[in-house]
Amino acid sequence: MRYRHALMRLSCGLLVAGLVCSCKSNLAPKMPKELGAPSVYLYPKDQFKDDVEKYRAFVAAGTPDALDKARALRNQMAYRVMADVEDGYGRFEMKLTSERAAQSTLADATVLGLTAATGLVTGTDVKDILAATSTAFQGTWTSYDKNFFEQKTAQAIISQMRATRKTRQAQLITNLDTRDVTSYPWDAAWLDLVQFYYAGTVPSALVEISSNAGTQDAQATTKLNNAVAALTPRTPAQAQETVDIRAAYEKLAAAVNGTDTTKANDAATTLRKILTAADLTPAAGEDGAALLADLRKAMADARTDNDKLAKLSQAVAAAGVQ
Repeated sequence: MRYRHALMRLSCGLLVAGLVCSCKSNLAPKMPKELGAPSVYLYPKDQFKDDVEKYRAFVAAGTPDALDKARALRNQMAYRVMADVEDGYGRFEMKLTSERAAQSTLADATVLGLTAATGLVTGTDVKDILAATSTAFQGTWTSYDKNFFEQKTAQAIISQMRATRKTRQAQLITNLDTRDVTSYPWDAAWLDLVQFYYAGTVPSALVEISSNAGTQDAQATTKLNNAVAALTPRTPAQAQETVDIRAAYEKLAAAVNGTDTTKANDAATTLRKILTAADLTPAAGEDGAALLADLRKAMADARTDNDKLAKLSQAVAAAGVQ
C-alpha cells in the first residue's frame, strides 16, 4: 500500500509538470531573431546620460537650429525608452499568463491529490489531517488570488493593461509629434514615459478596472492608430506641407510671445488671415494667444484630414510667413 501511494504521488507530479511545461511552450511562436536581439533596442545607460546632456545643451543655446536639434533628440530618446518598455512588457505579459496558469493548475492538482489520498487511506486520524490540509490549502490559494489579483482573471488584467498602455502611448506619440521643446520638454516626456511604464503593471490595471470599467481596448486602439497614422502623411508633398505649417506656426508663436509689440500685432494679423483663408473664422476679439490656439487646433485637425491639410497649407503659403 505504501509503495502504491508513493507511485501515485510520483505519477501525479510528473503529469502536472508535463502539463505545465507543455502549456508554457505553446503560448507563443518563436520570436524572430531580428526582434529578439537586445542590441537592437536596448538603450545603454551611459548613452542615455550623454543624450540628455546634449539635449540640455541644445536647449540652453536657444537658437532655432539648436532647438530643432533638441526636439529631434528628445523624440529619439523617448522612442528608444518606449522600445525598452515595450520589450519588458511583452516578456512580463507572457510570464504573467504562463505562471498564473501554472499556479492555478498546480493548485487544482494539489487539491485533487489531497482529495484522492483522503479516499485511499483507512485511518480516521489521517483522513482528518488530509481533509483539513486540503481545506487550508484551498483557503490559502483563495486568499492569495484575492489579495494579489483581486480574483480577476489574467485575461481581464492583461486586457486592461493593453488598453491603458495604448492610451498613454497615443498621448506620447501625439505630444512628440505636435509640440516643441518649449511646450513639451524632455522632463515632461519623461513623466509620460513613466506613466506609460506603470500602465503595464498589475496594480495599475486593477485600479483602472475598478475606477474605469467602461474603458474599451478598441477605443484605445483607435486613438493609437490615429496618432501613428498622423506621423506618416501619405505623400512626400503632404509631409512637406506639414513641415511648412509647423515652421510658420513656430515663427508666429515666437513673435506673439516676444517683447516687440509691433511684431506681436503683425503676427496676430497674419494668424487671422491664415485662419480666415482656411475657412476657420476666429472671433472678433481674439488676441494673439487665442489665435495661436485656433491654429494649433486647425493643425491637429489637419493631421488626419488631407483636405484640411491642403487648405491650411494654401492659407499659410498665401500669408507669406517669413
